[in-house]
Amino acid sequence: MYQKIHDAIDSIHAEEALKRSTKAFLKSKIAPKPFHTKRIATVFASLALVLLGLGSWHFYMTPVSAISVDVNPSIELGVNRFDRVVSVTGYNDDGAALAASVELKNLSYSDALDTLMSSDEMQPYRENDGLVSITVIGNTEQKSEEMQRQIAACDFAASPNVEYRRGNREDVKAAHDAGLSFGKYTAFQELQALDPTISTEDILGLTMRQIRDRIEELSDGSAAFQNGNGSGRHGSGDGQGSNGKQNHGGNQ
Repeated sequence: MYQKIHDAIDSIHAEEALKRSTKAFLKSKIAPKPFHTKRIATVFASLALVLLGLGSWHFYMTPVSAISVDVNPSIELGVNRFDRVVSVTGYNDDGAALAASVELKNLSYSDALDTLMSSDEMQPYRENDGLVSITVIGNTEQKSEEMQRQIAACDFAASPNVEYRRGNREDVKAAHDAGLSFGKYTAFQELQALDPTISTEDILGLTMRQIRDRIEELSDGSAAFQNGNGSGRHGSGDGQGSNGKQNHGGNQ
């Protein structure tokens, strides 16, 4: 009898030990370990920093204003909210070559224009009475005015062969569809107002000096337009630079 009782007690002890070991095993497999939780938190924190960095980079790299620089080369500078150049695009072969040869990105737009205008690559286009036309489009009208004033304060703006103006944001898509910078497109609109037969194809290979001379010729020589038809065209781009410099500043 004693033996039977002893065996029964041993059986109970064995079952309890089995239960304890089973519980311990299941707990080790199911319950999250502290270092796993900490690792997950670290991963999420790192991911948040990456997303924040990407968001900040996108914010910085998004242009909200633009500057068109046209001689024979035509290039456009994309300007971000911090007045830094974040893109440089050429709109003809000479413009593409010029954009690739002068490093302008991440400079303030005034420093970028100074760098561009004083670069060795730009000098051949400024020689022989070459006209440089600078057109700005800010994200607001006030910003356009501010950018125009800032450009007018640059040393190069005092040259009689440099003109600067404000353009229309609405014209940008039409300009690009025509394969033109919006600055050259603004000059095209002035010329077309005086000669409706002129097309964008007619001015693709013309320098800004040639376009401006043609505008002057038609303005001065055609009695049909002396009543102001076309003279008000400057209103699309304000028509006047800072310090009273007119759009025809290159011919002063």
